Amino acid sequence: MNLKIFLSTVPMISFIIFGLLYITNQNVDAFDDYGIRFIAYLDPYQIVSEEYMDHDLDSHGIVYLSIDPFFGEISYEVFFEGMSYLEGDDVEIVQIHLGTPGQNGPTVLSLCNEKTGVGHCREGPGLSVEGILTENDLEGPLKGSSFSELIRLIESGESYVYVQSRDHPEGEIRGQIFY
Repeated sequence: MNLKIFLSTVPMISFIIFGLLYITNQNVDAFDDYGIRFIAYLDPYQIVSEEYMDHDLDSHGIVYLSIDPFFGEISYEVFFEGMSYLEGDDVEIVQIHLGTPGQNGPTVLSLCNEKTGVGHCREGPGLSVEGILTENDLEGPLKGSSFSELIRLIESGESYVYVQSRDHPEGEIRGQIFY
């Protein structure tokens, strides 16, 4: 009888132990279901241009980025306020550039660029653009690289989101990317 109880208890205890180990290991990974998340707060005060002194703009925005280095994808959502179709503030370009605060740098990823036909920069009120890009979309100094390199640059404070409108071809709003 004791042997029968022992033999039925061993698989149950093994199942519980392996189940707990599995659940514990799921929380060790630094990535969640959405990848590594980053954010950029956009405003006109971060634009770096000698000709650009119009800091009375009320335009601002926020960008949410989620990079999954395992699948080589970046998903993004960009929201704007204070920019209107009727006033001519149509967004033409939303890009990720390399550069520290106060420094302009090269484009490494175009989230949308209506001048070259890459996406549409306005998809509705509030939500301006959203989508998914792959490592093949990297350009400039990161062309042929992986998102791991972009993640390294973001973590070191060397990247920002740049937004250009029809009325402000030198850039309307900008924001460093943080995690």
